This record gives sequence, structure tokens and C-alpha cells, in this order.
Amino acid sequence: MSTPRYTTVFGLDATALFNAAGHPVDAASRAPLGPDRRYDRIPPRPLPACLDALRRSAEAATGCAFNVCLVNYYATGADSIAFHSDDERFLGPAPAIASFSLGARRDFLLKHKPFPPPGDAAAAAPRPPAALGTLRFPLGSGDMLLMRGATQANWLHSVPKRSGRHAEDGGRINITFRRAVVKGGTENYYHYNVGTGPVYRWDDVAREMRVSS
Repeated sequence: MSTPRYTTVFGLDATALFNAAGHPVDAASRAPLGPDRRYDRIPPRPLPACLDALRRSAEAATGCAFNVCLVNYYATGADSIAFHSDDERFLGPAPAIASFSLGARRDFLLKHKPFPPPGDAAAAAPRPPAALGTLRFPLGSGDMLLMRGATQANWLHSVPKRSGRHAEDGGRINITFRRAVVKGGTENYYHYNVGTGPVYRWDDVAREMRVSS
């Protein structure tokens, strides 16, 4: 999967909580956690106050519960994400994902996954009209998109590159909330969205993302 964009993550899966000091503790007993490579390699971070307030608003609007926040920055129309689905097992069955857009308008595409061959048990599931094709949703600043139910099981989504007169419309920040149910979700998100590479920060003078010194 190609992901040319800036990305980071905050939050923690449902097996643990952050205590007042910002350290993970067991969700049931509130006891400190012992050594665990899934948390120790890249320590989880609490949501900043502004993102936590947005999370609570998203929960109130959708009736869903969220514990992980991914933030993506598409600096130009050349930044994109290829077709994929967020159908990882660590999100549980029928996951809900609330996605907020800030900044430049970008297209959000949906297309149905390939249908299983005849005779496959999944082939009996209802299918959309064959002519449906790719669905395009232009998302502007302040828009929220909610994916839930069987969306991840049946559909792929992407944010394509933007060219032509809209290529330099400016950057777009995408904030997504979701709920990871097991420790593997925390490990996965921090490994792929934080990692051990260089840290980039916004430079107000240069008006671009630069490696933090």
C-alpha cells in the first residue's frame, strides 16, 4: 500500500488506559503494566486536549466509542493514499471510523471489493448494482465522514493524487478516530504511523514540514 503523506497516532487500545501521569495501566484493575514489547518499543501517547475534545464530539454525534486517533497531513496534491480497507482484526467486527477533514478539499473514493467466486459462502451476500463503479465524495474543510457496519469488509477507499488547477490548493489534515480492541492494534498503529524514523514538524517560516532538530 502506497502512503505518501505525513502521519502520526495517539491513543491506546481497549485493554489499557492512561493514568493521570500519561502512563498505560490495565483497563480493568488500573494496575501498572509490566514490560510488554507491544507498548515498550514505541510508547503510546495520550490524545492532546484538542483531539480528545474532538473525539468526545465524534462519539456524541455517532454513538460510537473511539480510543485511537490517526492524524494524516497531505501537504500537496501529490500526497495520497492508495485503495485499501481498514479491516484489521484488532479493530473487531464491523468497526466504526470517523474521519474529519481540515484544509484543502480532496476527493475520497470508495469502490466495492472484488466479488467472491460462485460457490463461496460469501457469494450469497447482497451485492451493490454492477454499474455502481467508483463513488467519489469531495470532502471540504470541516466535513466528517463516518464508515461503519460492513464498510471495511466490503469496500476499499482511497484519497487519490490531485492534479491540474487544484494541485496546489494547499494542505489537508485528516483526523480519524477508531477503536482498537487488543494490544496488537496499539503495536500496529505506532509501528506504522510513528516508527523510528525522523520526526517532522511544521515550520511557520518555510511554510512546510521539516525534520525536527
